[in-house]
Amino acid sequence: MKILVIGAGPAGYVGALKAAKLGFEVTLVEKASLGGTCLNRGCIPTKSLLQAASVYENIMVQSKVWGIDVPEANVDFEKVYAQKNAIVEQLQKGIAMLLKNAGVEVIYGTAQVVEEGKVRIQESGDEINADKILVCTGSVTARLPIEGIENALSSDDVLSAPVPGKSIAIIGGGVIGVELSLFFVRFGCEVTIYEFQNALVAMMDTDISKQLLMQLKRAGVKVQLQAAVSKISPIDGGFDIDAVIKEKPHTAHYDSVIACVGRKPYRGDVLASGVEESENIAFAGDAAGGIQLAHFASAQAVSIIEKWAGLEPKCRMDIVPQCIYTSPEAASVGKREQDCTEPVKIGMYRINGNGKALIMGENSGFVKIISDAASGKVTGAHIVAPHATDIIGELAVAIANGLTTDEIGSVIHAHPTVSESIIESINNLINEK
Repeated sequence: MKILVIGAGPAGYVGALKAAKLGFEVTLVEKASLGGTCLNRGCIPTKSLLQAASVYENIMVQSKVWGIDVPEANVDFEKVYAQKNAIVEQLQKGIAMLLKNAGVEVIYGTAQVVEEGKVRIQESGDEINADKILVCTGSVTARLPIEGIENALSSDDVLSAPVPGKSIAIIGGGVIGVELSLFFVRFGCEVTIYEFQNALVAMMDTDISKQLLMQLKRAGVKVQLQAAVSKISPIDGGFDIDAVIKEKPHTAHYDSVIACVGRKPYRGDVLASGVEESENIAFAGDAAGGIQLAHFASAQAVSIIEKWAGLEPKCRMDIVPQCIYTSPEAASVGKREQDCTEPVKIGMYRINGNGKALIMGENSGFVKIISDAASGKVTGAHIVAPHATDIIGELAVAIANGLTTDEIGSVIHAHPTVSESIIESINNLINEK
């Protein structure tokens, strides 16, 4: 069987590697750079910039806590971005090597499915036949219908080059907006988030939303909730924002405005007129719609390939960890408390009692575990703590395997670690909803 994959992001290249491993003949077509949105315009660039901001904060703030006096630290943003680019390039080379070693043919160009089983490369006009076609064309930044929105930078723009000015407005208090706000405020910028809803990262558990709001305010980020931005106007080398905040008119001036209202699936004209999704043409990743996370995209692509191979997909697509790279980090998996309709027990442990967290300079956050009141099985976990994005994997495994809180609690967790807060949270399972 011959499989053709369109797009080399987390869905595309991982799907191609899985297909090759299963013995299929695989061709991968990519119109730009290997790695897709995650590697080039998302996860990796964002976290690279956040790491730079964390290093700066450690030098300027944490060092003094430990009696280490650094009189001055200068930031060269050109070098910050150069290091980010170097990391991206290294990972791109790694993907290229994986694909080469797996025997995947990589073609650079714009692919279009002209009929079922046939793809045309638009630049060359070459046509490729395939038994199955996996479309992984990713996503593009979304734009709200705001007057003057063309004056706002997108998250893609921010990750490509340094943002001018010291006062920055961020429209959107989702994951991208929250993470970027911390990057800028740590480097001394005045940052304001305008969020339409009444909570930051509203898709997360309520306790995470409240904790992140508190942390951002403590870091110096101004947060305007229930804020509807209506206009962005170029004024005196900067921009005026007109908005209605909790039914009251509001105007403020900023050096730069960044629109962070999410991303939307990109399909373009990848399917020619008359061609539709079928058993032999499938979409995976951001292009499929739904959950827009790199790890979900990879799992979705692998599951499709396994089905085409006549196998039963192994991955649990209903258990998807979500991560936010704040300081400390936030992570979530399974049911949110506000969605629980059956009786549950909730355990909460504040990390200001965790030795490792305090050593790391973090004294604000929690580990929250939700379990079914009758069976004791873990159904949800929500963490704001150092290394939360790493720790959440243990609880995802627990939920996927139907483990009870007693079973998790019977396992010795190392000390001192942040992960031992899981045991403390289980020990606090006294609240029943």
